[in-house]
Amino acid sequence: MAIFNKSNAKKTKPKQGHKLVWFSLVVIAIPCLIVAIVLLQSMGAQNNPVSGNRFSKNDLNPSISKAEMNTVRDAVASNVSDIENITINLKSATLRINVNADDSVNEEDVVKMVDAIYDQVNTVLPIDEYFTNRENSKMYDLEINVYNWLVDDNHPDGQIYIQCTKTGAGEKVVDNLTSPKDVDLVNSITRTGEKVEVKEEKEPVQAVDEWGNPVFDENGNPVYETEDEEVTE
Repeated sequence: MAIFNKSNAKKTKPKQGHKLVWFSLVVIAIPCLIVAIVLLQSMGAQNNPVSGNRFSKNDLNPSISKAEMNTVRDAVASNVSDIENITINLKSATLRINVNADDSVNEEDVVKMVDAIYDQVNTVLPIDEYFTNRENSKMYDLEINVYNWLVDDNHPDGQIYIQCTKTGAGEKVVDNLTSPKDVDLVNSITRTGEKVEVKEEKEPVQAVDEWGNPVFDENGNPVYETEDEEVTE
């Protein structure tokens, strides 16, 4: 009968290799899964515009309504003379008023119109309340454009364009957009209305002798006709 010796017996331990493999796979799979989710979300949103708002909930309060814009337009049309057309819009927190004045107005008339329009806006939408930033909030900007005409074939020059701006963080500024700010710089720029004559290039014509045979030089290359230069004294 065989005697079993405990000291010589080999003890078998459970294998741990498969656990390490699964743990490694999980560790690798987590970042790959995160990257895959980000890529899928990016691909799904790539055709959508990125929108944002530079204003907080405390900004633009009080807000300008469509009814108030119509009131401003009617007030300007009723109380300011020499207006052919007026448009008003509100984009990117800027109330913009564009006025096409009568062609007969001069620069002084346009400046007076700008001031009158500004006063009408202030009557409906007080400047200090709607167009002046406060300590913890941003407010609207105001832009008034008045011109006698737009430059086109019927009005190539003589345009008068006055612009008035009032930002929430700044003061009222009136500027003549058709008058140079640096006259010396403008005078230093040469303006010429002369037309430049462009000579049309002609294909070279091979010369022929008196019998009509093509002429070649001593190296066998064709000889082309040259135009005589005109000399003026």
